[in-house]
Amino acid sequence: MTLCCLDFPGCGLSEGEYISLGWYERDDVELLIDYLRENRHATTIGLWGRSMGAVTALMHGDRDPSIAGMVLDSPFSDLKTLVMELGATHTKIPKFLISGAMGLVRSSIRSRAAFDVYDLRPINHVDKCFIPALFATGNDDDFIPPHHTDELHKKYAGDKNVIKFEGDHNSPRPRFFMDSVAIFFQTTLQVDAILTDRNKMTEEERKHFLERMEARR
Repeated sequence: MTLCCLDFPGCGLSEGEYISLGWYERDDVELLIDYLRENRHATTIGLWGRSMGAVTALMHGDRDPSIAGMVLDSPFSDLKTLVMELGATHTKIPKFLISGAMGLVRSSIRSRAAFDVYDLRPINHVDKCFIPALFATGNDDDFIPPHHTDELHKKYAGDKNVIKFEGDHNSPRPRFFMDSVAIFFQTTLQVDAILTDRNKMTEEERKHFLERMEARR
C-alpha cells in the first residue's frame, strides 16, 4: 500500500485564505483521486480522514462509488447542530444569541466564500453512500461528541463498522485501532489480490512495474 497525504488549502503547509470544513475540500479530494488514477500511481483507492478530513470523505463518498473503503475518524453529522452544542457546553451564552451569531457568520461566509455553512451536513450524504466504512470516535471527545459518529454510522447505507476508544478529539489513537485500520484497508483495497496479480506478471510487465516503483522514489 502507498500512502498519499495532503494538506487542504488553508491548512498545514498549504497556502489558502480559508477552509470550508469539507465543502470545497471534497473537490480537492476528487482532483487528487483523478490525478492518482490518470498517472497510474494507484489501483484501488481508499480515504482516511480525521475530523474535517472525515467530513470531506463522507461528502465526497456518495459521488464516487469506486472508492474502495473509507476510515472516518470523528466526523460531525451536522455543523449547525455541533455549533449549538459547543455553545451550550462551553459557554453560558443563551441559545438564541448563538443562533443569531451563527446567522451572521453564515451570511458573511456566503458572501466571501460562496457556500452555505448550513449545507455542511454529512448526515444527508451517508444514506446514499455504499463504500465500506470504518467509523471511529473517542469516548471522551468533547469537541465532536461521539453521538455524531453514532448517528452517521446508524444511517450509513454501505457495509460499516464502528470502533470506540478512550481519549478525546486530539488524543493519539491506540494501537488496536491502527491495526484495525491496516486490516480494513488490506481487505477493502484487495492487497492480496493485487499481489497475486503481480506474481502472474510477464517479465516485460514486471520490468515496467519495477520502473514505476523506482520512479516514485
